[in-house]
Amino acid sequence: MNNFRYTNEKCPVCNEAFTEDSEIVVCPLCGTPQHRDCYKKNGECGNSEKHNDGFVWKPEAEPEKPEQPVDRNPQLNNNPYANSNAEASPDNAPFQPQIVYQMPNLLNVYPPEIDDGVSTEDAAGFIKKNTHTYLRKFFAIKSGKRTFNIAAFFFGGYWFIYRKMYKLGAIFIAITFALSAIPLFVPQYVQLQKEIDNISYEYENTVENSDGSIDELNSAMNQMYSSIFAAVKKHPAGVAVSAVTLIGDFALSIYLGIIADKKYREHVEKSVKAINCSDEAVRNEDFRKLRILSEGGTTFGYAILSLLAVSGINYALSAILNMFNM
Repeated sequence: MNNFRYTNEKCPVCNEAFTEDSEIVVCPLCGTPQHRDCYKKNGECGNSEKHNDGFVWKPEAEPEKPEQPVDRNPQLNNNPYANSNAEASPDNAPFQPQIVYQMPNLLNVYPPEIDDGVSTEDAAGFIKKNTHTYLRKFFAIKSGKRTFNIAAFFFGGYWFIYRKMYKLGAIFIAITFALSAIPLFVPQYVQLQKEIDNISYEYENTVENSDGSIDELNSAMNQMYSSIFAAVKKHPAGVAVSAVTLIGDFALSIYLGIIADKKYREHVEKSVKAINCSDEAVRNEDFRKLRILSEGGTTFGYAILSLLAVSGINYALSAILNMFNM
């Protein structure tokens, strides 16, 4: 494979220089060359984040070209992009890289629409992150299959915030917070936690003041376990509330994992339809596409802010309850 055109360039994914033996693929949208393995591992073009800005790849250092024989056609002679196998390009045309391997448009493997009035192309533009994963799930749901979202299972309502489903995210975060806060209002649970904290504190002091002998450490550990077991037997209601909370939280996580993809599909369809029906979008196709790109995608910042806000509320609630010795 002749890669002379890219021998002075670097792969945007791994930042390693191309060699004559490199297997190179070229992004059909921006012309960026990259290692075939890097593209497969990354799942998208290394410059995909720049596509929305109309980015077109240009070489850092164009290799020297052999002198071409003078053609009697002055238009071809004055055109830097002209060659014996191509038509003349207009002035100021972007650099057209030599295509070693043309990547197919992966959207062609899907039906043209995910729903009436919502094209697969528009849905892909709205999703942006992990496009093909969610398109595959959307069409699986459309055919009656079930899917499971691992991210929603682990991150709960914060995943919904991340995917800009703010209302659902706030509801599920509130439910999760309520489940974790319920035990704080059960006196036996609070008393159990205080006793366990005191037992742990006593064990740490014993270890710090010990001479380090194995027998003494084992004795302190056995005493700690015995004291915790006695505290648990003394406050069965506190243990029951804790168990119910853990089971409820786990059940909610499973539920969110099951419904997340379906809810996200509905969100994408509803959002794209709303944009397509707006007066500005009807009059201007470029404006319509821009709105789809800007209103879709993800928001990592709001997800982090939500997590910090819930943590702060939880800390404040715990402090207030401790003040009243609850």
